[in-house]
Amino acid sequence: MGRHHAQTWVLLAGLWVSAASLACPDCPTARVVKASVLGEGFWTYLVMAVVPFLLIGALSAWLYRIGLSPRADGRRVG
Repeated sequence: MGRHHAQTWVLLAGLWVSAASLACPDCPTARVVKASVLGEGFWTYLVMAVVPFLLIGALSAWLYRIGLSPRADGRRVG
């Protein structure tokens, strides 16, 4: 499958998901899901999900900046 076909499938999947979410904006199931997702713990859970990626990114940037060699013998790769 070429790159163009993969992009087309991603676009169609995104449109399908957005259409499915708009199909029933006020049904009981939608209200329950919205309440559970956007409830009291939303920001806590969002922060807990994002912080590890930020820490790994910051650590990677710091190690790249100081030039830490990824090899045990001290030679640089590349």
